[in-house]
Amino acid sequence: MTSQDKKMVAGDRKADRARRRDRAGGLKTLRKAIRVLKCFSLQEPHLSLSEIADRVGLARSTTHRILATLRDEGMLEQDGRRELYRLGLEVFEMGSVVLANMELHREALPFIEELARETGETIHLGVFDGTQVVSIEKMDSPRGLTTVVTIGKGAPAYCTGVGKALLSFQPEAVVDRICKMGLTHHTPQTITDPASLRQELAKIRVLGYAVDDRELHPDVRCVAAPIRDHTGNVVASISISGPATRIQKSAIPSLAKMIRAVAAKLSARLGHTVLESTRRTGSSRATARSSAAR
Repeated sequence: MTSQDKKMVAGDRKADRARRRDRAGGLKTLRKAIRVLKCFSLQEPHLSLSEIADRVGLARSTTHRILATLRDEGMLEQDGRRELYRLGLEVFEMGSVVLANMELHREALPFIEELARETGETIHLGVFDGTQVVSIEKMDSPRGLTTVVTIGKGAPAYCTGVGKALLSFQPEAVVDRICKMGLTHHTPQTITDPASLRQELAKIRVLGYAVDDRELHPDVRCVAAPIRDHTGNVVASISISGPATRIQKSAIPSLAKMIRAVAAKLSARLGHTVLESTRRTGSSRATARSSAAR
């Protein structure tokens, strides 16, 4: 090995050690931030800098830097007059997601079992993670399905029934982001043109259900409907999936009626009201007409 080679090897080792130190330092900082957040409770919702520093056993300067970062990210809020900190809205929203999914899962199981019995097909329950649809519950058809969906695993939102039912009710900025990430071609039926996808999403908002017509897998057809919570927001979707040889196009209207009815019942269990649904449906139809006009 030449002296030049030895220098290169030594440099690589030094860089590797530096990367390991950076990763270790980052994890230590993350653990400290988590400890700070855990200081707050129902009994003590407001804490001062010195109180937090004492609880986590850190220097006030270090604690102040962590608090400033958490505040900038919306995880903490600060009362300027009394210099007290409290948990921020970001933490509340994250907790709401956890609670909603726990409640959703519990309430959805009987409906999933009922749909599986009535249709003999595979039933999926999915949520949107910001870029993909994630399956949180499923019941496989006893007659078999040619694809396997793993609970907790993500799938494209733009070419699946559960995904499109969710994506249809996301802000335009979210749809724009999905389109910019690229609409990958999976089958000859996959929608890969952003304008066509927006038209499809507008149609779904009007109809109240989405169809995956062999768009992700060439031999699978799926019908899905959105599920709303007590605020009227779409928080999940539920679908009936099966081989295209069994779920013919002629069966889509009857399956759509069935899945919409189940989604409405499940939404009601989550606190959604018909009045709220009517109001939002009117708004969605107006949006759909505007999108179609564009």
